[in-house]
Amino acid sequence: MIMQYIRLFFGLMVTITCSSNVFSGPPVPFLDPNEPGIDFQFSGDPNTTEDGCSQDAARAVLGAPSGKNHNELLDCDNWDFKPRDWGQAAFLQGAFILGVSPFSNDGGWECPGNQGPSSGKNLCANSTVRAVATYQNTPSPGPGLFDGVPMDDSKDWVFSFDFKIEVAPGDTYGNDKLFEAIGLDNDYQLMEIRGGGNNASSFLPDGTPDRYRMIQFDIQDQEVFTPIDVPMPQGHITLHYKAADQRMDLWLNDTKILENIESSAGYDISKIQLGGGAISFENALYDNVILGVLAAECGSGGAGALPVDFNCDGVIDVADLGILGANFNLTEMIFSDGDANGDGAVDVADLGVLGANWSGVGQLPGGQGLQGYEPQALIPEPVTVSVLAISVLVLGYSQRN
Repeated sequence: MIMQYIRLFFGLMVTITCSSNVFSGPPVPFLDPNEPGIDFQFSGDPNTTEDGCSQDAARAVLGAPSGKNHNELLDCDNWDFKPRDWGQAAFLQGAFILGVSPFSNDGGWECPGNQGPSSGKNLCANSTVRAVATYQNTPSPGPGLFDGVPMDDSKDWVFSFDFKIEVAPGDTYGNDKLFEAIGLDNDYQLMEIRGGGNNASSFLPDGTPDRYRMIQFDIQDQEVFTPIDVPMPQGHITLHYKAADQRMDLWLNDTKILENIESSAGYDISKIQLGGGAISFENALYDNVILGVLAAECGSGGAGALPVDFNCDGVIDVADLGILGANFNLTEMIFSDGDANGDGAVDVADLGVLGANWSGVGQLPGGQGLQGYEPQALIPEPVTVSVLAISVLVLGYSQRN
């Protein structure tokens, strides 16, 4: 009888987990000191009044004498456009400022102010951000602006960023390019996400807004188009390269929208572009731009691995408890089944390991790459302690009976 109650309890945990959609999610990039990467967080005070650096300061799209260009804004005391240890800015177009971001509490890279193609106020026409990968605290190998360090295509890598695209009222064209992943040779692209309508407009011919398509080149160097039939006005983008399959997956927030993407151009990504295109006039914001290797596989013990993250989503939470519960008291189990201590069984010992490492929080904030973690900081909150304590007591009782 007691085992029925135990399974009922864990069944409830599984139900809660499934209803909250935390069983799965996009992979997390890890900035490994031995691998190249990109880490642009764009932090500071969006409301600074620093001379020449405030939001209403004189700006110019390409650095004309009438205003500051983007590279000069890198020196603002209260705006941090510089990469954090990995990556280097390669090309910057548009009157960017540090704006208020919905994805972090310290601002994002924003190009606001457009009022449509016929308004005459187009500070951010074709706003573009390009960056190349570098090793930690090491400049780009150069000599060109696009000579980044390629990611090792024998290992999984993850590129992620947050974005928000606003189209000016009355603009029927919308956005052009959302992002582009580019290989070592600047002449080819691993993939590109552009507007899904005519002439790369993000409006479909029937007027549906915020629609995109993936563009690639086949082995005959012909463009191949794949529609993405979900609205994409803002959110968190994740591109995951799977080395074992030599394929890529594309995620929007927690949903995989394209799977097993094949690139005829290879997978040695070395640079990225956000925005840009041909004739777009959108107001764009980017935040938390990260390119890194995949956080180590569950149970591998490698860099970025969490000790009981059974579903490998970057956090130890109720989803992992649900996995353990679904397989409780079973043998011939592996780590992904809830066997935390590697003894082949899922039992009270594994629950103890889970409780000791519980983080009790949601997934990592959008775009936040793992750079190691402190196990002693993963302290359960009071409610979590209560749930786990009840679990241990119930399981302990079952062991004695």
